[in-house]
Amino acid sequence: MSLIKDLKPYKDEWRLTVKLLHFWKQSTRFGGDTLECVLVDESGDKIQASCKKSLMVRVQRYLPIGQWKVIDTFKIGGAGDTMISRSDYLNDSEFLDLASYEEIFNGTCKPNFLIDVMGQVTDLAAVATVQVKGIDTKRVNFRLRDESGNEVACCLWGKYAEQFEKHMEETTPDICLIRFAKIKEYRGEIQITNAFDASLLFLNPTMKEAVEFKKFPRTAKSSAQLNPLTRIGVGSILDVIDTTALLPMPLQDLVGKSFCFGVKVTTENFSNGSDIFKVSEVWSGDYIHRIESLSEPLSLNETISSTMSGGEIPAMELSNENSSDGFATPNVERKEDDLDQQEMTSTSKKLCRTIVKKEKIVK
Repeated sequence: MSLIKDLKPYKDEWRLTVKLLHFWKQSTRFGGDTLECVLVDESGDKIQASCKKSLMVRVQRYLPIGQWKVIDTFKIGGAGDTMISRSDYLNDSEFLDLASYEEIFNGTCKPNFLIDVMGQVTDLAAVATVQVKGIDTKRVNFRLRDESGNEVACCLWGKYAEQFEKHMEETTPDICLIRFAKIKEYRGEIQITNAFDASLLFLNPTMKEAVEFKKFPRTAKSSAQLNPLTRIGVGSILDVIDTTALLPMPLQDLVGKSFCFGVKVTTENFSNGSDIFKVSEVWSGDYIHRIESLSEPLSLNETISSTMSGGEIPAMELSNENSSDGFATPNVERKEDDLDQQEMTSTSKKLCRTIVKKEKIVK
């Protein structure tokens, strides 16, 4: 009897004892419909196996999930006369290979390998329906926290988001296990997501590893561990501070002030359904009150003439004045009207002062 680690592509007379952990159907342009399987041997090593459409029914009949079977006459690359028979070997282990969060962040876990990841569900957002290539698709965002308090962002799509939605109707998921998950980077942040239909999702699992994980104390974030807010959500209040004397000076300076944000809506929001918006302008409260005091109802002609004569600039173009209030804002592209205004007030360019003679028309 061989093991998965002993398999070589030059031989097809192998005999292997394996258990089917997961399978899914997939369709490709060149390979057609196939049945993809994840097999594990007695030592816990895993391998992906592929079955052609003509053999799907046979393989599904003789190779059910969770049962140990003996596979004969196969090779790396495919063989049409592969045989499957019963095995006397018994082992109920799920063969979890949980990746640590440190390995996920430091690059030890490679993005082209699927991983198993488990953690406490935090910052769970509502399931949203977004447009993906013109098709309504459900999506759920949340974070997973390990026993050390480290967190990783997660985003699940399609049937996995629907599974979350159905579970949330009954109870709040506390522990989440994602098997055969994919590591990706989105907007500079490491993120865990499903690998199309190849992943498996378990909410509040009861396996031994999950029971052991529940024994760890649930850690709350301290103020020094707060991450930048990237979306609007509902969370729990950790503490209420009655006096501002305990706040750091930068926060004390913000007490009683108001701010206005100019937000850009880009193609990412329209096409991909992104709920993250870019702030293009920031104005302080004093400037807001000054703009409100100047915003008297005027006609269009009066507004243009008063702007040209008084030297007032529209609010979206006061980037230099904003930076004087202590907030650096991006520069906005100048419009053609500003170029015309600069030419009229320029001291280096001479205006045309030629007198045009008018001819008198005699009737």
